[in-house]
Amino acid sequence: MDLREKPGKVQKFLELMLRFRLIALVVMVIATVSFVATGWQDFVSLPLSASEAFGMWFAEVDSVGGFFATTQYASVAAVACIAMLFVFGGVRAGVASVVSTAVCLAALFVLDGGEGVVLPMFGVFALVALALFLFVKNSVACALFPFVLCGLFLEGLLRLCGGTEPVGFWWASFSIFAFAVSMAFALVVGKHLGAGVPQAGALVKAAKQMLVPVLVGALLLAVAIVESNADGADSASWLHAALCYVVLVAWFFVFFFPITSFAPWERLRSGTRRVQMKDKKKKSKK
Repeated sequence: MDLREKPGKVQKFLELMLRFRLIALVVMVIATVSFVATGWQDFVSLPLSASEAFGMWFAEVDSVGGFFATTQYASVAAVACIAMLFVFGGVRAGVASVVSTAVCLAALFVLDGGEGVVLPMFGVFALVALALFLFVKNSVACALFPFVLCGLFLEGLLRLCGGTEPVGFWWASFSIFAFAVSMAFALVVGKHLGAGVPQAGALVKAAKQMLVPVLVGALLLAVAIVESNADGADSASWLHAALCYVVLVAWFFVFFFPITSFAPWERLRSGTRRVQMKDKKKKSKK
């Protein structure tokens, strides 16, 4: 009799994505090169429009009440996403999401609509991510450079979705969410590796923990953006939101998750494996 626990549908899907990770990498590289070659100006204009919108909004906010009045939908969605990461991913994932969100907002503030800053900022970020990927023994370092590569791919996918104004706000919101979830995923993988779990198992476990935050969080974010910018948006806006939602979820589980498996995670694995016993204690017979 086979007493082993049978994997569920989610685990089978994630294991299948790892099996076809090379296909995901090739598709991502080809598509990203095509996006950059055919529409490089759009890659620059999206961060610029997002930073300009953020700067104008930040200049108009003069109090805490004014902040929540202008971002009530986005604030609720952001708090809900962070709370889900704390619940399903643990403290590390929650803290990583908070720090990642703050870093992205600070980057938009520093960019401040400067056309000559976009490429140097991205170049420095990519070089730092590559150096960390090669030489630093850390879970964030293992996921940061794959995110740089997959981030360009995500931007191209969001650009293909089209949509209504403000496009920069859509790009910024989904990009910040993708970065926060990716960094949370990295720390959860590191936690499992520190407990001695093999690399593939750690990646699958971490991805399963990110399932609810990504599915529900991306949905809340899409609804919040439509409601905050359209006040009962028309069918076209909701269709665009649904398309962006599908793109973001597919990007994380079909591309980013399997592509991160090429990172040197194994050097983070502990030499001894800690096993938690979950068997219930049997009551002693009187």
